[in-house]
Amino acid sequence: MIGARALSAAWLVATLAATASSTGDIHVTPIVAEGHVTVSFTAGASFGDDARAVIQSGLPMTMTFSIDLKRPSGFWWDRTVGSVTVAATVKLDTLTGVYQVSKSQDGQVTWSQRTNDLDSVREWMTTFDRVPVSTGDRLEANADYYVQVRLRASPRRTLSLWPFGGDDGAGRADFTFLR
Repeated sequence: MIGARALSAAWLVATLAATASSTGDIHVTPIVAEGHVTVSFTAGASFGDDARAVIQSGLPMTMTFSIDLKRPSGFWWDRTVGSVTVAATVKLDTLTGVYQVSKSQDGQVTWSQRTNDLDSVREWMTTFDRVPVSTGDRLEANADYYVQVRLRASPRRTLSLWPFGGDDGAGRADFTFLR
């Protein structure tokens, strides 16, 4: 009986550790100022050898980040207060060796730049500053909230056997809205 409990406890700890490591890929920083919530985040670990291989092939690569501002609920699903989708796309011109990087928010291009430097491309693709998520109109004073950021990269170089797919990276940050 004790052996089964110890095995169950070990399995639970291993599961929690795996979950914690898989959701720590993106470093999220919520910023609350004048009733507005903005989010800054970096996902540098998500830009690995697979991403470089896709880019060097000349295929366009897009990293799409889904950002949700949520209020935790003890009884039901957490309530979504605000959400936004941002993306960064890179395309290598294989004739000139120039990378074209653009960022978009909710489908609208907000920034574009060209470079020859792959390190700059990595920084531009994985770093977002002060992305607006919500105004303070719907936030309750002195309440707990969290920001969740999920990443989906396209095209994918690896095949997932899980039928529902999964995020390529995730991060979360909790905060209390003080007024």
